[in-house]
Amino acid sequence: MSNAAHKQKGVLSGIRVLDFTWKTVGPWAPRLLTHYGAEVIHVERAGGFDDHRFAVHRSLTVDDETPNHVQGGKKWYTDPYFNTLHHGKLAISLNTRNPEGIKLVEKLIAKCDAIVENFSAEVFPNWGLTWERIHEINPKIVYMSSSGFGHTGEWKGFRSFGPTAAAQSGLTLASGLPGQPPAGWGYSYLDVMGGWMGGLGLMQALMQAKKTGKGMYLDYSVTEGAMTMVGTFLLDYQVNGRGTRRADFPPGNRAVFPQVAPHNTYRCSGNDRVGQHWWVFIACETQVQFEALCALMGQPQLVLDPKFATNEARVKHQDELDAIIGRWTRARRRYDIMRQCQNAGIIAAAIQSAEDRVEYDPQLQHREVFPIVQHPELGEVPYEGYPPKLSRTPAYVHGRAPTLAEHNDYVFGELLGMSEAEIAGLKERKVI
Repeated sequence: MSNAAHKQKGVLSGIRVLDFTWKTVGPWAPRLLTHYGAEVIHVERAGGFDDHRFAVHRSLTVDDETPNHVQGGKKWYTDPYFNTLHHGKLAISLNTRNPEGIKLVEKLIAKCDAIVENFSAEVFPNWGLTWERIHEINPKIVYMSSSGFGHTGEWKGFRSFGPTAAAQSGLTLASGLPGQPPAGWGYSYLDVMGGWMGGLGLMQALMQAKKTGKGMYLDYSVTEGAMTMVGTFLLDYQVNGRGTRRADFPPGNRAVFPQVAPHNTYRCSGNDRVGQHWWVFIACETQVQFEALCALMGQPQLVLDPKFATNEARVKHQDELDAIIGRWTRARRRYDIMRQCQNAGIIAAAIQSAEDRVEYDPQLQHREVFPIVQHPELGEVPYEGYPPKLSRTPAYVHGRAPTLAEHNDYVFGELLGMSEAEIAGLKERKVI
């Protein structure tokens, strides 16, 4: 990525964001804006690095004599997760514990349309960067602070990450089987979805600032955002007085609200490279779909069987029906089953792994969900694109994730107008 890489096209071209985010939930929002041309300057601490740069190389020996960006002969910007969270951004290093570093932050605030962070509540105020100070420097700027519980109220100082937000919002309690402990979501779901919600809020605030010419403070609580995903449980309590409850029987992949059958996953022929079985999902929401499935399986007589003639009967006899469908799918390939079912008007999908989605899924390849970007260490790498396809204002993956402090010269030199000697002096004093 050259120093001219910030000249990106898109409806947000000309928007500049100062990005102090870290971990996972914070970096998503500014990264989403890069897809539409926003210039995002990601700040890492001078003499250090973003945690995710190091994640893939934890086993390497680290010593103080090795340059910060190289350990064990490898560069830390090859980490897959860092490249996912920060592609399309610029990168600078800055020592915010140094008064000179804070002065540089203030100069950058004056040049930006938004500043984003997801530190604990006391970090920015300890730097002297309260909302009042930020607004004084730049009255038009949008300041978004993401946190687990928001920056007001009794719990404002509580620490949080994705699983915390899932637990507090009710998502964790709603997941799992009856009579068993809450199961959770298997991964830090709210770190990702929370970031997407934050991106929406950031764009809304930027639109309002553009209309009015006035900046604003955006206090985003990830836990409150997560509560929008449990709306049915909240409604059930408000209307019926029922607390969060799971199904009265282990549903697995079967439908509960409403109950329809068949509705399950079925084993298919073949295994993947690590020996895991292949599966397909099949569901029939209507009588017409079930009749089409029976015809496809070569068993039209099932429609006349009293145990399967109606949806109510099929729900009562799901075990037997699933066994029949499973015997049919067991001898067939999952993609063949999916295509045959879909062509017959039946809901069906092959159950795919990450490898399937990235390497083999023809629909995702057609829609260019994973565009290829050149990386100096890894070569050609598929990056995660932006799913919505807008005809007049398409999104782009503008580039790979930046190397450590790659854009110091552009940001401090071209953007802030500092000379080469001044930049060299900042490096010598370990300000950048």
